Amino acid sequence: MTSTVLQRLRAARLQPTVARIGLLQVLEAAAPHCLSAEDLFQQMLRRGTRVSVGTVYRVVQQLHAAGLLVHEWDLQRRALYGVKPEGFDGQAVRLVCRDTGRTVTLADEELHARLLAAAARQGQDLRGQALTVVVDSLVPVPDARPARPLQRPRLVA
Repeated sequence: MTSTVLQRLRAARLQPTVARIGLLQVLEAAAPHCLSAEDLFQQMLRRGTRVSVGTVYRVVQQLHAAGLLVHEWDLQRRALYGVKPEGFDGQAVRLVCRDTGRTVTLADEELHARLLAAAARQGQDLRGQALTVVVDSLVPVPDARPARPLQRPRLVA
């Protein structure tokens, strides 16, 4: 995991520091979930990495500005951060279960574009932002294949 973190930092032209490496490792371990800066601070302390809250906020902003993190808001309006997946182009829509926090990412450019257009019709410019839809429940579909059409029973005379 550390080599991937170092590669990401170097590709973003950021100096690998203890705080940057530690934060990226915590976020990778939490993936696909996102964490608040406060949660990151607590996780860093649990790992034995001594950093201040201010350092966590500063490093999170640096990593986000460098394009290494995705940013979203939770229901309490806290900023949440996660590691940007490899090849992520911002055209995905993320579904988040309100109760469990379970997430599903939909890599559907057409859906993304339609949501941006709907938001624009309401006067909101969401271009360049991650789109997250909070749902009441994410229930896996037992059989994702399309259902066969129902057949009418044949009457036998």
